[in-house]
Amino acid sequence: MKQKIALACDDIGFETKELILDYLENEKDMEVVFNPVIKEEDGKNTFAKLADEMSEIIQKDICRLGIYVCGTGIGFTCQANKHWGVRAVAVTDPYSAKRARLSNNAQIIGLGCRVNSFEYMKIVIDNFLDKEFDFSKAKKNSKKNLLEAEKNDNDLLQKPDYIKWNMGFRADN
Repeated sequence: MKQKIALACDDIGFETKELILDYLENEKDMEVVFNPVIKEEDGKNTFAKLADEMSEIIQKDICRLGIYVCGTGIGFTCQANKHWGVRAVAVTDPYSAKRARLSNNAQIIGLGCRVNSFEYMKIVIDNFLDKEFDFSKAKKNSKKNLLEAEKNDNDLLQKPDYIKWNMGFRADN
C-alpha cells in the first residue's frame, strides 16, 4: 500500500508544488490524497484556509503527513500549528527536516520556493520522509516532550470530535 500524503501551495509555490507532486508520485511512490490547488490562481491568498484543511485531513487520519510550498513555508506552518495535535515546521535544510520528524514527530513541513531550489527541496523532502518516528527507538526525552505537547494542546486548544488517531503523541496500539 502506498503511503498517503497531503500537498498544497499558494500561488507563489504553485510551479514548485507541481514538481514536488511529480516527485512524490513517481519517484517516492506516494499517493497524494489532498492537492487542492490545481491552477496557480487557486492558491492566491489561501494559506490559512489550506492550513486548516490540511490539518483536518491529518486529524481525520486520511493521511498522516503533509507538505506545503510557498515563498518561505512560515505563514502556513504558523496557521497549521493552531490545530490540536498538529506539529508543522517550516524547514530550509535536510537536517532540520530530519529532526522535525525524528525528534518531534512533526506531520507537516513548509517549504520555501524563494529559499531553496527544487533539487535541494528533494533532499529536504527525503530527509523528512525517509525515516519515520519510531517510538521503540526514540529518545526518552523526545517521547516525554510529545506527551507534554499533548498536555499543552489539551490545556490550550479545543480537541475536535472527529480526530481519528492519537496524532503521533504516543505509539499506535
